[in-house]
Amino acid sequence: MSIILFWSPMKGASGSSSLAASVAVTIGNLYRGRLLLTHLGHRHTGIETGFPIQEHRMDDPSLQLQEGGWDAVARLVLRGTLSRDNISNYTTPVLEQTLDMLEGTSGFGVAPPLLSSGLVRAVMDTADQYYDLTLVDAGSGAGWGSVQHEACTRAKLAVLSLTQNIRELDAFFESVSPLSTYSALPFLMVLGKYDVRAQANVANIRRRYGYKGALHTIPYSTKFLDAWNRRDVVGHVQRSVRSEKEQHLKLFMPIGWGQSIRQISKAVLEAVESDLRLKALERSA
Repeated sequence: MSIILFWSPMKGASGSSSLAASVAVTIGNLYRGRLLLTHLGHRHTGIETGFPIQEHRMDDPSLQLQEGGWDAVARLVLRGTLSRDNISNYTTPVLEQTLDMLEGTSGFGVAPPLLSSGLVRAVMDTADQYYDLTLVDAGSGAGWGSVQHEACTRAKLAVLSLTQNIRELDAFFESVSPLSTYSALPFLMVLGKYDVRAQANVANIRRRYGYKGALHTIPYSTKFLDAWNRRDVVGHVQRSVRSEKEQHLKLFMPIGWGQSIRQISKAVLEAVESDLRLKALERSA
């Protein structure tokens, strides 16, 4: 089972959704395979806000009548008709024949009412039969419910999104996290909006908490923020991942946002022992 969970212990703008979206688009652009990106929240929130899904439906009245996402697959699960042959019919294509998105639920309230541990189990198991990788944005904050625990139970890797806020880092390293229940689950830590000049840099974080595991960084990027606000994550990733690779190799420039996302995506694939292969264009680059 190749399910990758993205989560942040820091409630709020921790960057877990943008990280999940960026890694999914990067892998979809550089590697051969079928990917599913989804989240456990309401429709039009989280990862969905970085893509033009809603705008496309508003422009095309016929798309407004199509039902997809967790609402649709929930009904198929209840009827016992969800299968590897039809699950992609209820997703939204992000990258043609490579990356699909399963949108959130349309209900209101604090927690999506349709989601349950049994539903998550059924959908994740079915997705695993059709997709090579399933990337799940589990949100942020330590208040996990049965849905998040079920997704974590089925995950092969957890990607934790952190910041350089020292108080929040203290709270994470000194408290019992929901992931503590899953001692066998490997995880990869990422510091978002990283400032190498801050005191809470990688070296000092390792020293302060005695952490020796994988710790990646993503520098702050105004261009990425603007792209997210324009719902243009796909375009931004496609431009920056390739251009920054060339700049770094040719001019020995500091690693930028695109190169960081590329390295994290590669680390994710290695951690889950994925057999996805680079596309021909990348192998010759």
